[in-house]
Amino acid sequence: MLLHAYQQKPIANYNTDCISCTLPNNDSDLIFFTDFWKVVLHPDQSGLGSCLITARRHVGKLSELTPEEFSEFFQVITILEPTLEHTFGATLINLSCDRNWAYRTENPDPPFKNGKSNPHVHWHLTTRYSTSKEFEGILFEDPSFGEPITWRSVKLGQDLKNKIITKIQNELGIVYDR
Repeated sequence: MLLHAYQQKPIANYNTDCISCTLPNNDSDLIFFTDFWKVVLHPDQSGLGSCLITARRHVGKLSELTPEEFSEFFQVITILEPTLEHTFGATLINLSCDRNWAYRTENPDPPFKNGKSNPHVHWHLTTRYSTSKEFEGILFEDPSFGEPITWRSVKLGQDLKNKIITKIQNELGIVYDR
């Protein structure tokens, strides 16, 4: 499996109405991508280093993933989990596949297509910490450690997000000039 950080790769089954179907080079928070998956920094950094792992082709159900996509997904997890534990000292990693927002009647995400829900398979990889962590002078705390995460909407400026992304990429051995 090759990790990419800047090279364009073609996408099969691209859906222009889907917010997740962006080319990797158009994602300002891209960490890396593979043939089948794209990894971006999660917009909510309640867990320092949390990521989204998104299928590169538009696919609405887990049962529609190919064996090759599943295999590569597990390879991505095998790389990311120890990397985030080592890079930021995460105690553990939680993984969830939630498609709820695609079915909301107001502000569905991704938006409806032809009047129907338009889900896109993606995974939330959430870092969890048993103790507070400091990064670039900012204290990250996990007050609900040991319980389901309490999202606190920790939004960071692009400069700090780039530093988190670069730290992860460096740990993975990816060279990417932002």
